[in-house]
Amino acid sequence: MGDSILSGTDARATRDQLLRDGYCVIPGVLHGDALSRAQAFIDDFLDTHPIPHRFRFQGSDFPIINERLVNPYLSGERPLLEERRPFYTRMTDELLDNPVQKQVCDAMGLENMTHDNAALILSKPAHGPALYWHQDGMVWNHPKSGLPWPTKIFLSYYMVDTTPHNGCLRVIPGTHLHRIDLHDELPDAHEEELQDESTDESHAAFRDHPDAIDLAVKAGDLVIADSRVLHAAHPNRSDARRSLLLQWWNVFPYPSMPTWWEGERPPELDMEVEDALPSQRAPSEFLKD
Repeated sequence: MGDSILSGTDARATRDQLLRDGYCVIPGVLHGDALSRAQAFIDDFLDTHPIPHRFRFQGSDFPIINERLVNPYLSGERPLLEERRPFYTRMTDELLDNPVQKQVCDAMGLENMTHDNAALILSKPAHGPALYWHQDGMVWNHPKSGLPWPTKIFLSYYMVDTTPHNGCLRVIPGTHLHRIDLHDELPDAHEEELQDESTDESHAAFRDHPDAIDLAVKAGDLVIADSRVLHAAHPNRSDARRSLLLQWWNVFPYPSMPTWWEGERPPELDMEVEDALPSQRAPSEFLKD
């Protein structure tokens, strides 16, 4: 793909897929020297930072931050568990400010994007277990969780080519907008039930699903997904780790509509919203049948 952006037709089709299926893949966004630096950084980092056992299914969960977050963390304004202590690196801004990534997002019409000055290192070690089915929506008590467009997305880059053999991503298309039986069987994502010492792959969250598809991608391909879509990962059956760098972005801030939206105005935009709603991970009535 080089330094070019998606064409108008391809950008629209890619955006349509994100809205319809809850995910899309854009090949070769992180490439050349930028990809090589990211690969070297994550290899060096993981060589010196063992993965806490409680994150064995996620593979790892290391936050990396930019300089804007250093003082809040050092002052205790943003405390974290010791095993999720944030690490400052210039690589964070390289990822967040990547110009090709910005061009792609602009071409797709992903408007008013903001981030939290952080990214995540996620790595499944050699022969690491599967990642359980989950969705990362955290505001299911807010009407924005029922909108036909996302308000929170993740952007991720795998550092190696992925296949079902080494733990590629899996998704169930459309589950960001429509409820399936699996939603009612899953505990809240990343909470104790899924990280307990006794949890194993006999848990319902590891069950195969007939609508699941595998997203085998090349190193440096950009995966964009709606936070609400159900996703998981195969176990890594290879002898090498499978790592990625992931960013969370806010997009289309509520109650605005995308400037390109041609459908009817969703009723969720006109609902009353309480101030300072607590987070809610369990899907509510906003997830339609």
